[in-house]
Formats: sequence, structure tokens, C-alpha cells
Amino acid sequence: MPGYSTSAGIVALHLSTLIGISLIWNWMVPQPYMDEIFHIPQAQRYCRGDYWTWDPKLTTPPGLYVISNILLAVRRPFCSAFLLRLTNLSYTFIILFTVASLLKTMHPHLTRQERHNSAAVIVCFPILWFFNFLYYTDGGSSAFILLSWLAAKKRRHLLSAVGSAIAVTFRQTNIIWSLFIVGTALLELSTPSERRRFDPKAAFVKSPLGLVHALTGFIQMLFSKFARVVAISLPYLGLLAGFAAFVKWNGGIVLGDRSNHVPSLHVVQLFYFAAFTAGMSMFAILGVVPVARLIRKPTLRSSLVLLFVASAMAFCVYNFTNVHPFLLADNRHYTFYIWRIMSRFNGKALYALVPAYMAAAWFCWQALGTEQTLLWVVIYSVATMLTLIPSPLLEFRYFITPYLIYRIAMRQPRGVWLFLELVLYTAINAVTVWIFLNKSFKWPHQEGVQRFMW
Repeated sequence: MPGYSTSAGIVALHLSTLIGISLIWNWMVPQPYMDEIFHIPQAQRYCRGDYWTWDPKLTTPPGLYVISNILLAVRRPFCSAFLLRLTNLSYTFIILFTVASLLKTMHPHLTRQERHNSAAVIVCFPILWFFNFLYYTDGGSSAFILLSWLAAKKRRHLLSAVGSAIAVTFRQTNIIWSLFIVGTALLELSTPSERRRFDPKAAFVKSPLGLVHALTGFIQMLFSKFARVVAISLPYLGLLAGFAAFVKWNGGIVLGDRSNHVPSLHVVQLFYFAAFTAGMSMFAILGVVPVARLIRKPTLRSSLVLLFVASAMAFCVYNFTNVHPFLLADNRHYTFYIWRIMSRFNGKALYALVPAYMAAAWFCWQALGTEQTLLWVVIYSVATMLTLIPSPLLEFRYFITPYLIYRIAMRQPRGVWLFLELVLYTAINAVTVWIFLNKSFKWPHQEGVQRFMW
């Protein structure tokens, strides 16, 4: 059967590429690097049966180390850095098949081959792909939250809550995405005809009153199906209660290194995310949204709205731009150099970028809202805000989950546009891996080799 053989070929090609790069990576960088200096020793303690010693620099729960220990059960206590990194490769295949299944449930008009092609491209998303080769939490976090979402789409909500619980043990902010999952699951309680009456496609809503109408209809629907609402929500409420108990016991969300992870009101983080998302998905957007809809001739009303939005965004830039000490001090990350460019001319460049942020947000809204309804996009937007705004540090890793959900949920590009997206991802991946492996440097005040990375 050609569909199965092509899918198998995609998996085989991806597997051989990952293993080949992983072997080169571990030959050139055999020692733990960056946050691995905390993650790998902690996982090795677990391998030796020491489950009580905890590195106070670790900020996330031990899900990463527990899963690795399960996967390496026959190799314990020989959990080398190489073997631990290899365990992270398993997540990329979980993500690949999960994304393909999500595409099947969310975009039933796609053929099997189109689903697998899209999944193969999405799994190459550069930020996620790069961290396949380091022992970080990103792969496991993404895999389990996507599995949880898939289980909810199949109406297996207890299993979905379990998947979300595991995802939270990789990264605490996944509790927010579990609420996104239950929120969108409750939307699907309405029949298609009911949904069309109160919750239209987001891209075609022309007035803020449309949101009021949608919320009113949604609330009425929830009351009319109260028993089913309770049945769906209970597993997630149990997870939320358990998380609240953890926060109370821990005295906060972050486990360790709290002085460098103080929540803030970093509204401009959303602007960075919009620009990042539009840039990474530009070919996908161009493949699904007509250019005439992306670039409309402004009317007096739309011009006034744009002026108001621009003023509000400029206000946020002035009052809610946070500059974390890590962003200024750590020249190993690309964000260090991006910020240095953005902050030139006494910060005036930050205001000059406001129109770009607006355009990026508009493009993303059109791509997502063409396929998803208004309330769906609102729930997604709220989850993204709750995830990103409290974070004081500009770091692209924080964008992985909201980007993946956006990219899966938007209308899917086909043909040349999907191919161009793959070319873009591949070029970025090739360049970033090559720079990481070949352009090392040293700090005068610290021993060891430093490398450039996301």
C-alpha cells in the first residue's frame, strides 16, 4: 500500500537523520552542556537509586529523569550522557505520530499522505528539533501535552488528564495547556449546527459584539448539558487540585533557582511570539490565506482601530518590556544578539517594530481563524498569554508548545507551500546545528568551551 510505504519512508529518513546527527553531536560534545550540567547528574542519581538528592538549581519536576530511568532500566546504573540524550530522540517519533493523528481529527479533508507530509514538516520545527540532541525537557513536555490533546479529541478525558499530569512533571506551565484542552473539549459538546449559530470562524468576525454573542451562546450550551460538562471536567479538575496542592506545599510554582525565575508582567512577550510565529509559518500562512485578505484596503473605521491598537502596543512596549539579566549577560543564545539589535538607538527601535508586530499578529489570526472558531482562538490566546506573560526572559524554548498547537490547528498548506516550509525549517536546522558544533568559543573568566544555541 503506497500510503504505508511512504509513511514508513518518512519515519526511516527522519530516524536515520536524527541518529546520524546525534552520533556526530555526541562525538563533538561528549560532556554535558548548558542546562545539561544540572539535568544529567540528576538523572544519573536516579539511575543509581538515589531518589532523594535534589539539585536546588533545577526548576522543573523530575518527569524527565523518571521516564529516562524507565527507558534505560536494563542499562542502569550506566546512564551516560549519550544514552540519556538518546532517550529524548524517542519523543520526536511520539510527536510525529501524535501530530499525524491530531491532523486526522482536526482536518478530516486531508488525505493520509497529506497528513503525514504535514506531520513530517511540523516535527522539524527548528526550536523543538534542535533540542532533540540535548538532554532537556522540551521533547517530553511537547510529546505528553500533544498526547493529552489527542486523547481529549478522542473523548478519553481520564487518559487525557493523565497525559497532562505527566506533561506537568516536565514543565509546570503545562497545567495551563491542560485547561486549554478541557476548554476546547467543552466547545465540542455542541453539535455543528449549534456551534455555527453562536461560534463562527474567527477570521470572519467583524465586531467585538461577536465575542459577546459567542460567549453567551457557549454559556447557555454549558448549562443545557451540565451533566456532560461535569463528567468531562472532573479529571482535569482533579489534576488542577493536585497542582494547587503542589504549589502550596512548594511555596510557589518553580522548584529551584527562584531568584532567577520571578514571575513578571511581560506583555511584550506576546509581541515577540507573534513575530516569531508569523516568521516561522510564513509559507504556511501564504499557502492558506489569500494575499488580498492579508492586505486589505483600509477604511476609516479600520484605520481608527489600527491607530488604537498601535497606541496600546506602544504603551505596552514602554511599560511592560522586561529585560532579564540573562538576556544581557549570556552571549551563547541568539536572543542576546537579537535583543542587542532591537535595543539600538536608545530603545527607539522597539517602537519602530510595533507595525511589524501588528502585521504578524494579523497574519497569524487569519491563518488560525480561517480554520478555527472565535471561542477556540480566544481559549488558545488566553492560554498563550498565561504561559508567556509571566515569564521575564525572552527565550524561544517557551514558544514551542503554543507554536505547535497553532501550527497543527491552522488550515494546512499543501504542495509547494508545504515544501517551502520544509526548506525553511531544514535550512535553519542545518545552520544552527553547524554553528553549535563548529563555532565554539571561550569565555576569559570561565574554563570550558561555549557554543551558540537557541
